[in-house]
Amino acid sequence: MPGANYPNIRSRSVKDKSLANKRDFRGLALTNTARLASALINGGEDDIRTEFHRCLDSGITAENLREVVLTSYLFDGYPTALEGFRLLSMVTGIPNSPPPDIKYTGESIALWRTRGEKLCRMVYGKQFDNLTGLVAEFAPELADAMLVEGYGKVLSREKLDPKIRELVVVAILAVKNRPRQLLSHCLGALRLGASEKELRDVIEATAEYSSSDRLPRSTAILEDALRRFVKS
Repeated sequence: MPGANYPNIRSRSVKDKSLANKRDFRGLALTNTARLASALINGGEDDIRTEFHRCLDSGITAENLREVVLTSYLFDGYPTALEGFRLLSMVTGIPNSPPPDIKYTGESIALWRTRGEKLCRMVYGKQFDNLTGLVAEFAPELADAMLVEGYGKVLSREKLDPKIRELVVVAILAVKNRPRQLLSHCLGALRLGASEKELRDVIEATAEYSSSDRLPRSTAILEDALRRFVKS
């Protein structure tokens, strides 16, 4: 039922410590990160700049914010990410040097493939083989890119805790009204150690940038994810 508590759900720590960032996003910082992710999708330029400042004021670093913007391109395309980076540079300035792990080389692609599969297995659990099989069947053009580009190059980057990045994805999908994807990534966040409260806070933080009917729908999907997770 809406608003139910699931006492058997505990925050599970990520076993692979190499994927974890030391920064701990809690309370206000997490809410502000979700607000920013939502604004990137549905907000105007002033909204996005406001959310950048709000995040910085709550202790989130410019480097963390770049990771949030980078994540957005996987779920809302290059226009959203490019505008996000442009506005962020107006707020924090342009980095002195580009990240070292973004160029396409044989070595980097092999690394992305390995760590991408590893993270995707963590997110999808027992559903991983089914997921990759289905994607290879109905979207072969994206099957390899999902692991290499999506999970490998972007989502498994060490500059942001995988749980936090997955919660960013939850916020984006809630705003975009993608029910199937939202369910999958709510479950993914739980598998990566997110608590019920963190997920509820993230969903609620999207309200300002969503239509009035979106929050109840997203909350219902979260309830479904919580029930499924308890049974898993």
